[in-house]
Amino acid sequence: MKWWIFVVKAATFGNETHTGEEIFSQRMKDEFWGLAERTPNRKNLSENDRVVFYIGLPQKVLAGTATLASRFFKLNEAQIKQYGHGTEFYENEYGVLIKDIDIWPQKRSMEELIPSLKFIENKVAWGSYLMSSVREIYEEDFKIITGERSLVEQIITSKDIESQTEFALETHLEEFIYQNWEKINWGSKLKLYETDEQTGRQFPAGTWSIDFLAVDKSTNDLVVVELKRGKTSDATVGQLLRYINWVKENVADAGQNVRGIIIAKEVEDGLKYAVKNLDYIEIKTYKVDFQLYAQR
Repeated sequence: MKWWIFVVKAATFGNETHTGEEIFSQRMKDEFWGLAERTPNRKNLSENDRVVFYIGLPQKVLAGTATLASRFFKLNEAQIKQYGHGTEFYENEYGVLIKDIDIWPQKRSMEELIPSLKFIENKVAWGSYLMSSVREIYEEDFKIITGERSLVEQIITSKDIESQTEFALETHLEEFIYQNWEKINWGSKLKLYETDEQTGRQFPAGTWSIDFLAVDKSTNDLVVVELKRGKTSDATVGQLLRYINWVKENVADAGQNVRGIIIAKEVEDGLKYAVKNLDYIEIKTYKVDFQLYAQR
């Protein structure tokens, strides 16, 4: 069994606009959830998986739970008509059936839960984790959201974290990189990977999140960009290799290469030797330039 967040937001198609709450309400009546052809993680949905529903801006609330009654499937013409309700807005070519629906009378604020959720590593830019309509989460996160487990502040105590200061700094560095992507010298022309509903920032890879997934415009390589975030060298490289292999299996087209970039404050011996002979992994460093200027 797996645990998921399904995300719904206000949307416009043609002359129709619907709020996230309206779409959520309709799909609960349908006992069906529509998906796009390239929705990340769609092929990993299985019958009896558990789902919690998140309604995005402006509400930013969790609205209920359900159980999947089917795997991801392609709709036939009759199903497209049934779930489309005579309008292109609700037409989906793919989807899943849902059952055991529990719509909460009192919706729960997502912002209040963020500090306690393991799948959201960057607590500052948490919204980037909820761009995709399907996001796998940890069982303990699901239990915290649904109240099956008491709400406890999560404190980073992992043996894989070497520097809490660097971890905090790179939380903000991620936002800087995202806002200045086109200005950064990557050594080749990289653009963020995109699907219909998800950018390459905090790209969902199972329960994990890739800091940035990009495409090399020259070679068409997929590029996994990961911040070291104060982790040990072994943890950083192991995580990057895991993401590269996940992307090869779940995102890359046949024959498409996947390589990685680690962004670190410095290259200490541990990191240098960890990537030695791994020609498809590159390390880039950054420098924080902070200066004071006298005004008089």
